[in-house]
Amino acid sequence: MISIIQKIFASILPNQKINKSLKILIFTNSILVLITGLFAPFYAVFVQHIGGTIAFAGLSWAIFSIVAGLLILLFSQWELKIKEQELLIALGYFLRGGVFFSYAFMTNTTQLLVTQVLWGVAVSLGTPAFDAVYTSHTSKENAISEWGEWEGVAAIVTGIAAMLGGIFIQTFGYPVIFILMAAISVGLGLYIWSLPRELL
Repeated sequence: MISIIQKIFASILPNQKINKSLKILIFTNSILVLITGLFAPFYAVFVQHIGGTIAFAGLSWAIFSIVAGLLILLFSQWELKIKEQELLIALGYFLRGGVFFSYAFMTNTTQLLVTQVLWGVAVSLGTPAFDAVYTSHTSKENAISEWGEWEGVAAIVTGIAAMLGGIFIQTFGYPVIFILMAAISVGLGLYIWSLPRELL
């Protein structure tokens, strides 16, 4: 399965000269974008399934986003002092796995709010670290194309995920999809954690 996905990425990445570190970062974070995108467009429907309203869906998503933003501002200076920032990427994957697992067994709106806060923490740890590590492997001359690789692939994967997500959720139900998302997210964290430190 992984080799198939790698071949797909190899065929859509126009710049095959990007270094191995960037390829790893694009590959792993694209998988995260894919699994998150299976669910994100259908979030409001999910909230209604556990007894929430459309307005509550907006409130809970706002809590996630505001917590993530505030903590990114707060943690950014602290994260600069950490030498092995790739481990923060792995930690972000692990925490997201916990978020997706919580969604799988979501029973009420209070649990949802707590889970949204945890998701905000995960994003605040993982996203700036990803950007920093990715930047460290780009070159001044090719920075636009190297960042373009990531942004372009992420946009394509988001679209594919939205298309597949509705089909998967309708076929298998939310809990099965969330458990799968949790397992993949934890797997990504373990993969990043196990890589030789000098690679990232």
